[in-house]
Amino acid sequence: MTENYDVKYILSKGGCTQIRYTVCPADAEPEENIVSRADKPHEDFRKLWALLPSVAARFLEFPLQNADGQNIILRVTKVNFLDSTKYGYGMQLVVLLEGMALCPTPLQIVTQKFYCTETLIRQQGEKKIPMQLLLPTEKALMESLKEEAFKYAYCGKRQQPTIDEAQRAYERGGYLDEE
Repeated sequence: MTENYDVKYILSKGGCTQIRYTVCPADAEPEENIVSRADKPHEDFRKLWALLPSVAARFLEFPLQNADGQNIILRVTKVNFLDSTKYGYGMQLVVLLEGMALCPTPLQIVTQKFYCTETLIRQQGEKKIPMQLLLPTEKALMESLKEEAFKYAYCGKRQQPTIDEAQRAYERGGYLDEE
């Protein structure tokens, strides 16, 4: 890819994916865009997105069980990508906790911000514990997710349509997001 880009956030809610990004195409002025798409992202994007609940569970640091002892389901709805002059790149997640025993609606929680550099070192006896530090696997996930989100929003990388979907789109003159 010859463009320089940065993804600010990804919002996935109600069958729609919204991505805010900036791009500086080769030999052109920088652009900032917010793109909302109803078509499904490519499998590469979806596989990365499916890894986010385990990251959210680590960020949240509390037992994920309801009053009946059943597991609470984590659903990530938004990823904010951060850029701090002090701590470097990072991310913050917006998470829905579903399956509460005493309330039928999900609870929305925003995680703390985690960065490539710890925000603080906590001393626990002889052990030093870095605070709000992304793991190497989380850093790699963050970079890969940003790349796939940009390819989806800017380059149109999406799930391949079935033959029937392609035929219907041909008959209508385009896909829903193209009409």
